[in-house]
Amino acid sequence: MAKLKYILSDKSLDKIDVDTLIVPVISENNKPRIPEEIRDAYRELIDTIISSGDFKGEEKEVIIGYSRNRIKRLVLAGLGKEPDHETFREAVASAINSIAEKQSVHAGLYLRDLKNIFEISDLIDNSVLTIEITLFDPGELFKTENKKLTLKEMVLIVDNISEDMENALKRSTIISDAVNYARRIAETPSSTMNPARIEEEAKKLAEQYGLEIKVFQKEDLEKMGMNGILAVGSGGGIPPRLIILEYRGRNSNEWDYAFVGKTVTFDAGGLNLKPTGYIDNMKYDKCGGAVVLGIMKAVAELKLPVNVVAALPAVENLPGPNAYKPRDVIKMYNGLTVEVGNTDAEGRLILADALSYIDKNYTPKQIFDLATLTGAIVIALGNYAAGLFTENDEVAKKLYDIGWKIGERVWHMPLWKEYYEQLKSNIADTNNIGGRPAGAITAAAFLSKFVSDKKRWIHLDIAGVSFVEKGYPKKAYYKPAATGFGVRLLTYYLLKDLE
Repeated sequence: MAKLKYILSDKSLDKIDVDTLIVPVISENNKPRIPEEIRDAYRELIDTIISSGDFKGEEKEVIIGYSRNRIKRLVLAGLGKEPDHETFREAVASAINSIAEKQSVHAGLYLRDLKNIFEISDLIDNSVLTIEITLFDPGELFKTENKKLTLKEMVLIVDNISEDMENALKRSTIISDAVNYARRIAETPSSTMNPARIEEEAKKLAEQYGLEIKVFQKEDLEKMGMNGILAVGSGGGIPPRLIILEYRGRNSNEWDYAFVGKTVTFDAGGLNLKPTGYIDNMKYDKCGGAVVLGIMKAVAELKLPVNVVAALPAVENLPGPNAYKPRDVIKMYNGLTVEVGNTDAEGRLILADALSYIDKNYTPKQIFDLATLTGAIVIALGNYAAGLFTENDEVAKKLYDIGWKIGERVWHMPLWKEYYEQLKSNIADTNNIGGRPAGAITAAAFLSKFVSDKKRWIHLDIAGVSFVEKGYPKKAYYKPAATGFGVRLLTYYLLKDLE
């Protein structure tokens, strides 16, 4: 549920009932370019701010001015000289952070001056998503005392309300709620959010939105030959399972999209135990599954006219007495044998079984998988883009463009045949690791062996962008917590595909 109530208003400023007004401001000739309507209402205050030189409208600059006007609190947020979608998000988030602990109850966000720079529907989308993501507080889940948010309402001030604006407002409210839902799942410690609890979450979604659900427990997985999932989950205290959710938005037996999410609720590395400094944040190894649940929530609530199936292989990768071992050979669901080069390369094993199950039993037009798969992708791209692997250049281009617009960037990585050489095994069809060089690429190459058509498959390695680690990604709208990366990207991808 959204933190704030959102209202569109095309009234004149003197008729809008807010106590705080946020105004994104462009920098021009080293001075803030204040919209005329705002300057007329706050002339003395604006002149004081400009003459002081404390605010020039540069990126990430925020200043709060107080007035005896009916709207007593004026927040100017800098967009810089050449604003884009990201500088707009940063400006809005910085402004929200500046008033989060004030006594503002009803705030307004002034969008009229930006209509010639951005599409108004994009402004509304980015406004709501940014505000809701910024206001997410992981401490709400567990702290016994939290500061209560006084802010209750946000008025988006526009010219001439249209149906497109109203649709954008409804859409962005639904998607932002799905993002924060995924973040709550990712943020919940693994002692609570274990494979059994992930199953409960999926069942709640199914019940709430009328989704079909299938859960394959350990005994089922054994009969099906899902030995990748079984092996990884063999050391955990909670048995592994494969959870399938089906959403039917159109009357057809064909499946349009599939989403597969790595759901390792805690990854200790198995017998290749992770050291301190690497094991600490491994509750976030379920981010892929959390994001897939968020996508299904958004798709169902938006009532999209598509058929979508989701798969969550849910396991704990722990070094228990029955844990799988280095140099084990596993026969996977699709019949390929895998030599275990490292038990900490577990995500690809559970994804492989889930991908081949979806590929065989649903044959969707496109299969996406999301996974905090490799540290190598963080070395390659840092914390500001997900690694995108596919042989479908058209899909890659769409995702790239959408990512720039909504703030979840991707970078298309190669899958050349030479990388597959690194996965060769002397005793099995393939190894699960390919050594240190190009580690993210060889992990993706391994996964590609478990889909029948690589042009229908898209892999997103979200290890660097799924949560904020040591302050990165450094964004005003992210607190040190899970980001929900992928919910926005793939929901907007579906919406774009339906145009």
